[in-house]
Amino acid sequence: MKLYDSKSAQDSPDLFRRQARRALGVVGRGKWVVLGWILIVTVPTVFYLYKAERRYTAQVEVLIEAPDIGDNLLERSYGKSRLTEASVQTEADILSSSVLVEKVIDKLGLERDPEFNTALRPVSMWAKAIGYINPLPVLTGQRAGEQQLSAEGRVKVERARIQGMFLSRLSVKSHRRSFVITAEFVADNGEKAARIANTLANLYVLERLEASLQDSKRANEWLAQRLDELRRDVATAEQAAEQFRSKYNLAQRRRGERQMTVNDQQLVELNSRLVVARSELAQKQARYDQLRGLLRNGGSMETAYDVLQSQLIQRLREQQVGKERELSEAMKTYGDRHPRIIGLRADLHESQARIAQEISKVAASLATETEAARVGVSSLERQIGQLQQGTNESGVHEVELRELERQAETSRTLYEAFLSRYKRDSEQESIQRANARVLSPAAIPIQPSSPRRVRIFLASLLLSVFGGIGLVFLLDRLNGRIRSAEEVEQITYLPLLAVIPKQGGKKRDAEALAFGILNAPRSPLANAFRSLKAVLAASAVDRGDKVTLITSSIPSEGKSFITRNLAMAVAVTGSRVLVIDGDLMRPTQHVALQREPSQGLTQLLSDASLSPEQLILRDERGGFDILPAGPVDAFSGNALSNGRLTEVLQSLSARYDRIFIDAPPSLATTDVQVLTQVADQIVFVVKWNDTPRDAIMAALSYLAKVGAEVSGVVLSQTSPAHHRKGAYGAYGYYGAYEGYGKNT
Repeated sequence: MKLYDSKSAQDSPDLFRRQARRALGVVGRGKWVVLGWILIVTVPTVFYLYKAERRYTAQVEVLIEAPDIGDNLLERSYGKSRLTEASVQTEADILSSSVLVEKVIDKLGLERDPEFNTALRPVSMWAKAIGYINPLPVLTGQRAGEQQLSAEGRVKVERARIQGMFLSRLSVKSHRRSFVITAEFVADNGEKAARIANTLANLYVLERLEASLQDSKRANEWLAQRLDELRRDVATAEQAAEQFRSKYNLAQRRRGERQMTVNDQQLVELNSRLVVARSELAQKQARYDQLRGLLRNGGSMETAYDVLQSQLIQRLREQQVGKERELSEAMKTYGDRHPRIIGLRADLHESQARIAQEISKVAASLATETEAARVGVSSLERQIGQLQQGTNESGVHEVELRELERQAETSRTLYEAFLSRYKRDSEQESIQRANARVLSPAAIPIQPSSPRRVRIFLASLLLSVFGGIGLVFLLDRLNGRIRSAEEVEQITYLPLLAVIPKQGGKKRDAEALAFGILNAPRSPLANAFRSLKAVLAASAVDRGDKVTLITSSIPSEGKSFITRNLAMAVAVTGSRVLVIDGDLMRPTQHVALQREPSQGLTQLLSDASLSPEQLILRDERGGFDILPAGPVDAFSGNALSNGRLTEVLQSLSARYDRIFIDAPPSLATTDVQVLTQVADQIVFVVKWNDTPRDAIMAALSYLAKVGAEVSGVVLSQTSPAHHRKGAYGAYGYYGAYEGYGKNT
């Protein structure tokens, strides 16, 4: 019969519940550690919150506006420029610049405030002691460097410290996708914090206004210089144009007047006529080419533009259509040789011939008109060429004169624009607008921003709780002792056969230890042994096992107590039970009988003349027999190695239904190696919260090396309180039967 599958148990759906129960059990056992850790963390926190200096934070918001984009010369505005995140971040850096901070300090007199000037603070005894003890100023050369400074240098260093203290209280940040900058200032007084924040924002706006005024002033100075240069340029350009006009007798063209000579007027007129003539020639040539192409390709001439525009051809076409209709009607009545049919066909041929004749006339007329238009265009071109030859010489001079006039006009226009801009900026120099304004002034904070007592206290409380729980789990992990059924199964990979609670009562006397389950048959202890009996019996039935060995890793784990009570639990059912005290060096099974045997297993194995019946003791109250170990002598250490143990057990197996061997600890002697060879079942005992894990693993490893197959583990001497709380998984439910052990 397979008792247990460790892997399937770990993979079962009940695993989470079991692990949760174990975790709660660990926390419950370490509740005082958690409480102590909470006190260790929260008490200093409360003391700090009570003694810590209160800080107040004032917040002011500044809106950055985009400057106007305009043409300074044409006095034309193109609206606002586009602000970027980099531009807003730059303004935020300006708001926290040392120049602006220096102005705030000077205006509010913060150099006289001990909060910012540490030299004005009273020095405590503790600070003096730290100053004498601290070696850093000497090692880094800071103290020697300050002593070498002049009076002016010391003042600058002191001002730099005040600025550093001011900047450490100042926080300026810009918001994404927003043109608003938030400035926060922290001080030990709410009114002071609001006053400093508002002063900083106002001085920043004033600084931007002054920067705008300086830009306007520099622009006006540059405009004044540029105006002098442009005035000289205009005079030079106009003088050059006048000299050129006088030299070539071009006086009729003054200052850009558009008077023209007769040749110019004729050229303009002929050019206009030439444009019209070329347009008509192009149209006629296109119509003629279309008609000629239809004639050449044998296409339908009736689709030509000039043919469609001829009324005579259209009338002839209508007559032709009428005759075709008459011919079609007559063909329905008469034959091909009928005189009427012949006559209608003759009329139809005549009509087609007339249409063709008229189309030929249209084509000839169009060719004539095209040639006439071409001749007219050639004539106009010749006339224009003759006029151009006469005006080429004067035209060259006029072009040069126009170039000089344009240069003079450009210089004059630029000069007038600069002059107008200079006058307007001079008038508006005192009217400037900053590209920033205070959006939300800082209000006086009522509640301190730091320390945030509730938040810090809750955080410390949560930290202490979780830290205490973590410490409990750490201590539990470092403990190295077995405290639950899950740990037994996870470490040994063996099934847990039973959980044996610690023997109750105020005194652990011999009576309570020897007959515990008989004195309280409905107690958790008795139920535990009945459960252990049932588990071992199920395996014994399937395989016919009779001999069960109980061992442990180290002494004082309760294996002898478990062996005796297990034997009583089996004997109650009427089975014949024998307990063999196999711990030859520390025998204990005879103690409950209050008899000291003169002979036992040691003598039986060493003397072949002795029979087991002579040495067996009867425990009348327990209902089973005991084969004691016998007196401890020099032969006790080697008694099991002579090979007679198997023969003895074979003879005893014939008389008893179950045999239990109280074996010595596995790590104490080598007798277990011999005893396990004759055992059908091996029960390994682990003492709750006492046996080290290393000892358990070493003992199991030793048993595996000698070929012993351990059936399972029994967890002994467990705490009744933890037993009731279910700290042992499914075995914790035995705590519910504790009430049955009480006498009523």
